[in-house]
Amino acid sequence: MSRLGDNIKKARLEKKLTPKQLGKKCGLAESVILDVEAGTRILSDVQARVIAKVLGLGDVNSASAFGMELDASAEAMTAPPRPPKPYRYEPVAAPTPGKPLPEDKAPSDAWLDALGGVMKRVPVMDESGIVIEHRMLPVIGGKIEGGQPDKVFYYRCPDDSMRGFRMQAGDLLLAVPQATPVDDAIMIIEMNGVRVARKVKRLEGNRAMLQSFDREFKAVTVGNHDVTFIGRCVRMEVAL
Repeated sequence: MSRLGDNIKKARLEKKLTPKQLGKKCGLAESVILDVEAGTRILSDVQARVIAKVLGLGDVNSASAFGMELDASAEAMTAPPRPPKPYRYEPVAAPTPGKPLPEDKAPSDAWLDALGGVMKRVPVMDESGIVIEHRMLPVIGGKIEGGQPDKVFYYRCPDDSMRGFRMQAGDLLLAVPQATPVDDAIMIIEMNGVRVARKVKRLEGNRAMLQSFDREFKAVTVGNHDVTFIGRCVRMEVAL
């Protein structure tokens, strides 16, 4: 039992009032009076003033026994504040000076990790097989235009040698790997260390006819083992 409860009960008994009678005079339930006297309930300042007035103790203020007890009781029953959660410091290793980041970890490519199964960065190669840039392409069903995402590539036409087939310098040809000649297909072929785009016609005896068309039509017959078939073109992007 708290001191506030003791004081209320003592004053109530001096007035010869039951908890129910005191509660009725104060506009409170009997259970509230009993709880306050037992020290299990805290009165508000207004309730304490009403009870004090009914018991003939006058208009008490916060400095009175009721007010002080009320503040003390409230402070005693207030849960202590939670200590702040300690900050967990996780050091990050600094990059080694002069050592470039791996390509798959470069800051400009970090967002690609979240797009691994949706988009793929496809290299664009010139006639020497050197990567000069990249293009983003969607991966559908685990493939790009029917080819493995890690194997497809773009070939940038270096000249107008295929203009008769509507391919001009600067156009990009998307190719999927193909190591054998495909009849009537536009293919990327390596001849004498240089990659070219040619239309292929299969011939008997492991031979193929390679066609080009700039200002005039040209056709060269080669043995399949004399050149290297690299890829079959499946799409063209025109340079504007």
